[in-house]
Amino acid sequence: MSATAAIPTTRKAWLPLLTVALGTALFDLLFWEHGAGLNITLFTWAIVATLVQRYTWAGLSTAARWALLGTLIASAMVFIQNSVISIVVTVITLGVAAAFAHEPRLRSVFYAILQGVSNAVVVPIVAIARMDKLTPSSGAPRKGFRWLKLAVLPVLLLLLFTQLYRAGNPKFDALTAGFMEGFFEMIGNFFEQVFTAHTLFLGFGAVLCAALLLRLVPDTIIDLERRWSDVLVRIRSKRPHWMMPLSLDPLERERRMGMILLVAVNVLLAVVNVIDINWVWFGFEVPRDFSLKQFVHEGTWMLIISILLSMLILMHIFRKNQNFYWRSKGLKTLAIVWVVQNFMLGISVFLRNYHYISFHGLAYKRIGVIVFLALVLVGLVTLYIKIRDRKSMFYLARVNGWAVLIALVGLSTVDWDSMIVRYNLAHWNQGEIDVDNYLAMSDKVLPLLYADIEKVEAQMEKHRQNQVRWVDHLDIGRFRVALDAKRDHFLSRYEQGSWQDADLADRRTARALAAAPSQDR
Repeated sequence: MSATAAIPTTRKAWLPLLTVALGTALFDLLFWEHGAGLNITLFTWAIVATLVQRYTWAGLSTAARWALLGTLIASAMVFIQNSVISIVVTVITLGVAAAFAHEPRLRSVFYAILQGVSNAVVVPIVAIARMDKLTPSSGAPRKGFRWLKLAVLPVLLLLLFTQLYRAGNPKFDALTAGFMEGFFEMIGNFFEQVFTAHTLFLGFGAVLCAALLLRLVPDTIIDLERRWSDVLVRIRSKRPHWMMPLSLDPLERERRMGMILLVAVNVLLAVVNVIDINWVWFGFEVPRDFSLKQFVHEGTWMLIISILLSMLILMHIFRKNQNFYWRSKGLKTLAIVWVVQNFMLGISVFLRNYHYISFHGLAYKRIGVIVFLALVLVGLVTLYIKIRDRKSMFYLARVNGWAVLIALVGLSTVDWDSMIVRYNLAHWNQGEIDVDNYLAMSDKVLPLLYADIEKVEAQMEKHRQNQVRWVDHLDIGRFRVALDAKRDHFLSRYEQGSWQDADLADRRTARALAAAPSQDR
């Protein structure tokens, strides 16, 4: 091949490197020595725009389009809300969306995450393997690069054997000590000057951009996913005509065992559901000396674990040929009844959490329980469809993976801190609100707390009347000192912030604090 014919190939090899270099430069401009804010939104939108430009909107799969849309929503919420959940969701959805964009045949979120992680892991390996393509096929640069590769391994081996001989021969060690110490000191100074914190940050940015912008991993992941289908297919094992057909005894024994188990657990769960419907669903009241925390904390998780265990048992029973066995209709009916009863149990668990919130107020974990329970209920619905329509385990994983991703994007759109504080400040049961948690919230709640400081004081007064005091802040003066310190820290951070880490939430908070009456007594 002539040198002129190799020029287009070389230029084509340089294009991915140029794309990664531009992405790394943008990453450095936006994030080096800056906090989270507008920079996350801009960087995410730049990556999304690059992916859409490369593959076109029409060329993207449906999964990639939805994932990219979720990424844009979550990243916009970083600028609008600047919450931890919006930042985490943006990182997750961006990785998933990039994987779907690079591989349109992907269908499940799980394999998309696996594809994205694999893509990031192989970046250094691919970078080393493709270095040959970045130089012309002939000429001084090519020869210099070849000599450099040839020299690296001998030098490393020479250093290794020198150290081995020094360790085994004292006189050789004394002979070479001065030279080797000087050599290693020179190498140490070199690495100290080259591998600074900023350099490592740029290296991380380069790996991140390469993983998001380039498709580097081979077809291994998509080949693994391609083996799975949403619908179960019965695979018959053909035996020679002269051999006896396989017995159905193992399948029949499994069916009978499943029938006995499902009848027993259905009766047991029916008793539990009847108790909960009469006790928790209608007219629930907290009895005297009743531990509502134990009722919710331990009881809720035990019931959720029972639901998850029930799902695992049903998935085990209907994993293979039991789905096609002609005598399994009764087993399927009992399984569906158990799914419905577990759904009712899930409603009872939700009501437990609702009663707890009504008594103790809102908190992150209580909201988390609701979201987790909602996903469990979605899992029960998909399990019902799996049993009814002979769906596969891959179907369960695919649908529920998308349900988790949608739930995360939805969570990123809500200002949970402000919602929690507003709800708790207006709560009727003032003596059971965790006033310490107000100071643990983000800076967005500062205007709300200053505006309703009297309500906080009233809640502290109620706490002081409790037999068991479980909050630290029972004096409004100390609370005001801590609140003022939190406000001063926010204003200092806001005034010193740059455009990269700016966000609307901080701007709204600063304006509300400036417009409020004097906050000092």
